[in-house]
Amino acid sequence: MASGFAAWVRDQIVARGYESPEEAALALGVYPSQMRQWTRIARSPTPQVLRRVAALFDAPVQEVLIAAGFMTEDENVPLSPTRMSLQELSNKQILDEIRRRTVGDAGGPPIPVRVNGVLHSPDGPPTVFVSNT
Repeated sequence: MASGFAAWVRDQIVARGYESPEEAALALGVYPSQMRQWTRIARSPTPQVLRRVAALFDAPVQEVLIAAGFMTEDENVPLSPTRMSLQELSNKQILDEIRRRTVGDAGGPPIPVRVNGVLHSPDGPPTVFVSNT
């Protein structure tokens, strides 16, 4: 019995107007035997196969993950708009958040972190290091 992934691949071939898996394979630059295998696969494909198929069909990876059974439609929801991207935060804000989240850890004293030559220690002000080289 074919997997949901195999059915998804077959649907993509039809939706994109290819007459056969072989025609799709030639157009997409993969071996026809590989495309036929994807249309008949009975188990979940590897992550490498999922990424390659998503790229070949220019489909979102989430769509392929759902087809392969690794993800459900319910899990495919956008992140809350109130969450901030790490790219929007300064290094200090990120370090402060890490410290806030690990304040109760019993793993020992907080570890200073060096970012762009500046040592950020939770116990004191940042220290700038100057190289003599």
